[in-house]
Amino acid sequence: MKLTEKQKTAIKVELYKKVKNANTRSKIIATAFGFAEDNGEDGDLESMVSYLMRNQDKIDEMHKTY
Repeated sequence: MKLTEKQKTAIKVELYKKVKNANTRSKIIATAFGFAEDNGEDGDLESMVSYLMRNQDKIDEMHKTY
């Protein structure tokens, strides 16, 4: 999914503001990176970070996949 630089920056800032637990943040970033590597589209990393912040119950399951 194509995102603007402004959208990408907003997602990164939101991650550090909303997810205080460093372990959870680490899982979100690692999972999003793995997903982005599989898909290879610009904006996939930030899109997955945003998705996982909104759906934290999916983090562990998806972390195992990626």
